[in-house]
Amino acid sequence: MEDGPLAWEGKGDMLRILQDLFAFTDSLDLCKFSSFAEGAEEYAAQYSTFTGRPFSADDVLKTGERIYNLERYYNNLNGFREGSDALPTRFTHEPSTMPGSEGHVCELDLMLVEYYKMRGWVNGVVPEAKLQELGIL
Repeated sequence: MEDGPLAWEGKGDMLRILQDLFAFTDSLDLCKFSSFAEGAEEYAAQYSTFTGRPFSADDVLKTGERIYNLERYYNNLNGFREGSDALPTRFTHEPSTMPGSEGHVCELDLMLVEYYKMRGWVNGVVPEAKLQELGIL
């Protein structure tokens, strides 16, 4: 296991959280730069102010998770399935020549296993059980 910025282990969950947060803010047409100063709690407070309804940081992330999974499910229905998450071969086979990452290649297959597990997906496909858990089906 590698340490430092080139280590990918454990980053699947961080990516999931950011994707859920950005799915929520995108749905409100908020600038992504606001996330440099605000988090789920601040977005929840704004949403509550706009709507007059109580909304928590957990609600923000759950709403974002529903949006992100629904988008992925739509893509699954339209042919984006197992094997669709890919990078150009040079990223996964040619070692980097750049300082700071010299000699490294992207370990996408291993990264996707971790990410899909964090999402609750099966090989990149949103299972029906996940959609039911989120109240989509």
